[in-house]
Amino acid sequence: MNYIEQITCALSFIEKQITEKVTLDEVASAAGYSKYHFQRLFFHVTGETVGQYISKRRLTEAAKALSLEQKSVTEVAFTYGFDSHEAFTRAFTKRFGLPPSALRRSGKMPRYMMLERMELPYLENIQRQSIEPIYVPAHEALHLVGYSPATCSLHDIVHCWNQFGQTIGVQPNQKRYGVLRYPDAFGLELSFSYFAAMQTPEHDGTDGLESLTLPASSYLVFPHKGPVQNIKLTYQYIYGSWMTHASDQFYARYDFEYYDHHFLGYDHPDSLCFIYIPVLTRE
Repeated sequence: MNYIEQITCALSFIEKQITEKVTLDEVASAAGYSKYHFQRLFFHVTGETVGQYISKRRLTEAAKALSLEQKSVTEVAFTYGFDSHEAFTRAFTKRFGLPPSALRRSGKMPRYMMLERMELPYLENIQRQSIEPIYVPAHEALHLVGYSPATCSLHDIVHCWNQFGQTIGVQPNQKRYGVLRYPDAFGLELSFSYFAAMQTPEHDGTDGLESLTLPASSYLVFPHKGPVQNIKLTYQYIYGSWMTHASDQFYARYDFEYYDHHFLGYDHPDSLCFIYIPVLTRE
């Protein structure tokens, strides 16, 4: 069974438990992965964290129950795992832009905001060809300064890079680093943060930039060619295919994207950047 089929097993488990409380351990176990590996893999395969996917699926099914079956708001709220009418109304309104009672009255389904179940053909359609990494031993510590965007959406990340460029005058061919930082504890949400940065020998903090030092480490370096919006497909390959056969240990709290003169722009089909995955041990 390949990783796409294993993710499909997890999706099937979620659907069977759509009205029940589920944990990350249970979902990861259904796919046959550890929760540490699975939460990253799931995000890079589907584009959603486990928590986001479950929440969006539950709200989608709740909307159908309200509109098509005309069930009461309270009944639907408790059916789909919400602790109260109020909590359900807040989540529903935030997702669809109208309260559940209004949807029940109008019967008009907010199709463009609904997330239907992801199936195997869809997941297979977003696979990429194999990409072999280069092993870089004993890379020196990186002393970086930069900005963190408000969210990890592509729009906010691009805006953050533009703001960074205006602040310190980043040139097109300068070396840049996009650091993905992961938390110590893991739940249904992946909850990583992004840090747009450059190397600098000195920084006094007076310009509003944040500082970050990545420790000396060995890395596996994977190339990504094409638009930045498709970089999740390369992460999908790294965590979903290559790492399942690797003997290296990769459980650091970060990985990063490296941009230099090979990077030709966010949308350029021949643009090239590199994903650095820290290697903690190597057999």
